[in-house]
Amino acid sequence: MSALPGFPPPVTQWTLTYQGVNITADISTMTIEIIYTDRLGGASGDLAVALSDETGLWSGPWAPAQGDVVSLALGYANGAPLPCGDFQVDDLCYESPPDILNLRCLSTYITPAMRTRRNIGYENQNLSQIAAKIAQKYGLNLIAQADATNVSFARITQSGESDLAFLHRIALAYDYDFTIRGGQLIFYSRAALESAPPVATLARSDVIRASFRIKSHRTFQAARVSYQSPYEKSLITQRAASASPIAAGDSLVFPARCENGQQALLRAQGALHQANMVRATAAILTPGSASLSAGNTVAIAGFGVNDGVYMISTAAHRVNRHLGYVTELSLRKVESPTGALN
Repeated sequence: MSALPGFPPPVTQWTLTYQGVNITADISTMTIEIIYTDRLGGASGDLAVALSDETGLWSGPWAPAQGDVVSLALGYANGAPLPCGDFQVDDLCYESPPDILNLRCLSTYITPAMRTRRNIGYENQNLSQIAAKIAQKYGLNLIAQADATNVSFARITQSGESDLAFLHRIALAYDYDFTIRGGQLIFYSRAALESAPPVATLARSDVIRASFRIKSHRTFQAARVSYQSPYEKSLITQRAASASPIAAGDSLVFPARCENGQQALLRAQGALHQANMVRATAAILTPGSASLSAGNTVAIAGFGVNDGVYMISTAAHRVNRHLGYVTELSLRKVESPTGALN
């Protein structure tokens, strides 16, 4: 991923449009830093831009307004850029001295309507169908992979929650998740996402800085769900176990409303995965790369016991006057199907 010895480093190239106008050439000498952050976990990306305001333009005739639309694409000259999407100015922060304007921008697709709390009941729907209804409501294109374990509900209620909060809650409960990227709602099972082949291998020579952490606190060998069904008049109990020796003897036990044994088993598997998936994590700084997006897996090599396949949870693509184009990654190590860390 890094430049070959004897060859110059690639030239960073970015394009920023403001209210549909390409202002890259006008602001290139004023730009201190641009950060596009791509996230998993029911979230969308955001954009931060720091601009020098020594001439007073940004606090005067060029003063931005909340709600203005900003678009960014970044990468390298002679290469395919990373289309970061459209964002709305949300937060303006002026600093002095030195005079700096910091723009904080949120995805244009996260609207106030999405954050409005509602009371809705869904009957005879599965997870993908609920995700499709929410995506359709906001004009988003649903990207979902067919999954044989897609759980169905006789009835499930959204009570005093926003559509996004509700979808995030039920997705996590059954080991699914989603992200909004551009005009897409990408809905997936965590297991399917983790099984995808790595998009890159990061060796020591590809990394500017790296740190790794392995913990055992709040990790579990098994999870058990129990629920007294008012319909079946019986106790529904299911247990999911990890195949690897994690915190031997510790079990995660919790009650959860379930309509049947399948739901209870998926709830137990989801809770166990949620608890254990962050027991081995990494933070890595690399030269910038458009392929390093949240939701992709990478192989890490040359770090001994820390080698393996990792899922990118957060990718912050940063263009800085001093660092150039770099990507800051937050990652978690992926468990194999047997429960052992890869």
